Amino acid sequence: MKNNDAYAAIRWIVFFIQSPELVEGNPRLPANLLACSTTLVLRLCWMPMKKRFLAVAIVLALLVLVGILVRRSSQSPGINVRDLESVPENPASDICRKVSQPEDVYYCMAVVHQDPTFCEKMDPGEDKNICLAMANKDPSFCQKVMDRESKQMCYQELSFKADQIDYCAEAPDPDKCYFSFIHRLYWRGRFDEIQAEYCQKLSADAGGNLAYRVTCGALKDHDSALCQGSGHCLSFFEQPLSFCENNKFKSSKADCLRDRALTAEDSSICDTIIDNNDVQDNCYTSYSAHISPNLSLCEKVSNEMTKNMCYIEYAINLSGE
Repeated sequence: MKNNDAYAAIRWIVFFIQSPELVEGNPRLPANLLACSTTLVLRLCWMPMKKRFLAVAIVLALLVLVGILVRRSSQSPGINVRDLESVPENPASDICRKVSQPEDVYYCMAVVHQDPTFCEKMDPGEDKNICLAMANKDPSFCQKVMDRESKQMCYQELSFKADQIDYCAEAPDPDKCYFSFIHRLYWRGRFDEIQAEYCQKLSADAGGNLAYRVTCGALKDHDSALCQGSGHCLSFFEQPLSFCENNKFKSSKADCLRDRALTAEDSSICDTIIDNNDVQDNCYTSYSAHISPNLSLCEKVSNEMTKNMCYIEYAINLSGE
């Protein structure tokens, strides 16, 4: 190997490291570089001793480059690698990188690091406003969301993440938002934080047959005797699996089994939900989000969108936001 050729090879290695856009357009590049490294290793046997040191250095540099390229290729498609270069290296950031949709990656990074600049990289629309609301902890961005369901979700997520139940007053369905705030405190074992005034915020007929106000009182005192026979309320407390056979207050047996997994703090019950993939996915995600953060449960989720949500909630739990 001539010295000029060796120095040229090193310059190319540096060039590829500094030019990620070329890598993104050439998925075969890591494999080609690995093949090149193998060829150099084989040629080492016939090289003079003085040249072997330089050849070994080039091989090591090529292998390092292959590692860098493989890591970059594992990023979510559509993400500009340079957008994530300034992100702090920590476990929460690593989980955000597992999210498959670019917009959701930016959302995850924005919320985990409380950095709205990631939201600015998103396309204009509902998701961007929700991202800005969460990153800034500012409900004015929820007001800009036009779709009713998305607006409701914005207020529900923001009120809980910002620990401001009063944000729910502006939601399309305030009662649903209030109760979401309350039962999420309960699922996380924080029922002592449920205040009597929270229950009073619920309208008298909130939830209809689901009896939100009655349920709130029972959750606040952690006392199933206060459920007044409401099946919906009783489902928030530990019950035998047979309880799900005749529960008329859940939309399906699968929903009831999900509650059994959460109340018993037994994620294996989620595995028994075999006739409804959506509820099973929700069971894994809810357990990881509210009972005990568990990345392996997110890996079990079959629906891509729900899996991304599971990753995001896991990352947020890691970050402490």
